[in-house]
Amino acid sequence: MPPKQQRVALKRPQNKKQAKQVNQNLNQQDPEPDGDESEYQNEREKERPQLTEKELNEDMPSKMLIPNNPQAPKNITQYDYLQRKYKTDELVEQMIIHFRMDGEIIHKDSNEARIQEELWDTKSALIKEAQRNQEMEDPGASKDIDAIKQTMRNKFNYNAREAQTDGRVIRERGVSTEPPPSDTLKGQITQWEIFDAYIQNKAKEENQKKKDHTSDNTVYKPSFKRCLKIMERTVVHNDQKEKYNDYKYYWNQGEVVETSKNEGHLLPIWKFSNEKQKKKHVTSLCWNPRYMDLFAVSFGSYEFSKQRMGLICLYSLKNTTHPEYAFTCEAGVMCLDFHPQSPALLAVGLYDGTVLVYDIRNKHKKPIYQSTVRTQKHTDPVWQVKWNPDISKNYNFYSISSDGRVMNWVLMKNKLEPEEVIRLRLVGKNEEESTLIGLACGLCFDFNKFEPHIFLVGTEEGKIHKCSRAYSGQYQETYIGHNLAVYKVKWNNFHPRTFISASADWTVKIWDSKISSQIMSFEQGMQVVDAMWAPYSSTVFACATQDKIFVYDLNVDKIGKLAEQKPSKQPRLTNIAFNQRDPIILVGDTHGGITLLKLSPNLTKSGVKATNFPDGKVPKEFENMPMEEYEKQKMENLLQVVSKWEREDS
Repeated sequence: MPPKQQRVALKRPQNKKQAKQVNQNLNQQDPEPDGDESEYQNEREKERPQLTEKELNEDMPSKMLIPNNPQAPKNITQYDYLQRKYKTDELVEQMIIHFRMDGEIIHKDSNEARIQEELWDTKSALIKEAQRNQEMEDPGASKDIDAIKQTMRNKFNYNAREAQTDGRVIRERGVSTEPPPSDTLKGQITQWEIFDAYIQNKAKEENQKKKDHTSDNTVYKPSFKRCLKIMERTVVHNDQKEKYNDYKYYWNQGEVVETSKNEGHLLPIWKFSNEKQKKKHVTSLCWNPRYMDLFAVSFGSYEFSKQRMGLICLYSLKNTTHPEYAFTCEAGVMCLDFHPQSPALLAVGLYDGTVLVYDIRNKHKKPIYQSTVRTQKHTDPVWQVKWNPDISKNYNFYSISSDGRVMNWVLMKNKLEPEEVIRLRLVGKNEEESTLIGLACGLCFDFNKFEPHIFLVGTEEGKIHKCSRAYSGQYQETYIGHNLAVYKVKWNNFHPRTFISASADWTVKIWDSKISSQIMSFEQGMQVVDAMWAPYSSTVFACATQDKIFVYDLNVDKIGKLAEQKPSKQPRLTNIAFNQRDPIILVGDTHGGITLLKLSPNLTKSGVKATNFPDGKVPKEFENMPMEEYEKQKMENLLQVVSKWEREDS
């Protein structure tokens, strides 16, 4: 073989001079052949290209080799989900793989080699163990596993083997039994008795077939009823689309602030009514504590000479055309209240003095608890019921009646256990005169949120008594200011000493429990049937007369009202109820109708917000203050201002 020649990279000559120089360099690099190399040298000379003069003088064009993939695209356009648009990527992969083969060799120090060695060791150990087992069974057998595998059994070589088993033992056992008791019966049967028995049996079979048919029928299944309810709500939403939009989006904060900061608006949205409610008075309203779109309405009559059967309806804002539940009572329903922790329990007070507890989930629509004469039920109409926790944090409900008693009703397993909390004695000039007159007629009461054992009682004589469950024999304080019956008393939701009262003497009064006289009074020109503090602010309250509803914000205007609305023309108003979550309020009337009103944003100011201050900035002392503390401080500042006015007047 010829020796390996050193390869030299050559450039293509551009002219004749460069070609000659290339040939000289090749001659200098190629040594003269010696001996056997002459043949190889001659072959190389023959293969060497011989250029003519014309080719040497010709200028050759330059060539460029570009490593590009001819099948690759010029650019790639992809969608960028982050920027939400199409982007062009000019960087295209130009590499082409002509041949690929996976290797079978692994490095001895790699993790794969270590795992392979462990598998081999495990396999060899299993082979050795198989050899040992074979030796123990047959010591003369070969130890070579491969030889064992290659050994073929002679099919014509048979071995005779024998085995011995235990014989089956048979035992006999005897059992003695007593014959079943029998008796001899005699009777006489006729053809018509057989016919009657046959008819009864056939009637039972037909009833059973009807039950099986109804159970299998889709119309009677609970799932079908649920689908119908969802479909009905969907139809109502589509039909009342504008009202639902008003309920959700009618006002924003900017629109009302630009018009006027000291004027509010009440927008009527829905009117709830039903044929069964007509010619009945709305006597009470109550929102459900868990399902904020569900509220209960009680129907009775304030005309005591025209008493009829009572009615309880539960409406949902998801379907405003028809009540979700309805319960009828033997007497007019005067009050009701939802359980704070068990939203399905509803306490009810009737005109005949009976108190009931309903579970709205039951299909039979009957009360699960009911007071009777044996359980010391009230002898006069029950004007209010309310749930309140006891010492062990279990909820009982209380009731007040015109018979002068405040009762506590404990829910036992199968009955209501009554407990008399206090007897409302009349307040006279002396104790003897009070004893001779008799008992006062209680109309309303309310428990203090911060001290659950303290409660207020409003009477028909215009007095407000502060009572305690710990002392049932006497009043802690008596507040004198109203001249006629007190229809409503309500503690403030944020301040522990402030409460409000509404009376038939045309006034709404605000009280401080440490002062026996009112601190503020608002005259309405007509008897006030209800008053209630707003759940979102300590200074906002609403009151209802017989024809209008008024909303006050004492932090904005301490004298005048911010909004008023007349929900209906003819019927008189009876009750109001704030929603705990949304800026809406319910108003009941004497024709069985319930109107839902939406409050404008400047009537629902609460908490530490920049818009609640004149300069639009939150003071430093209020920046990190919780909402409850801020509302309490706001009412405390109002009480200080009012006390300052009283000192200046005196």
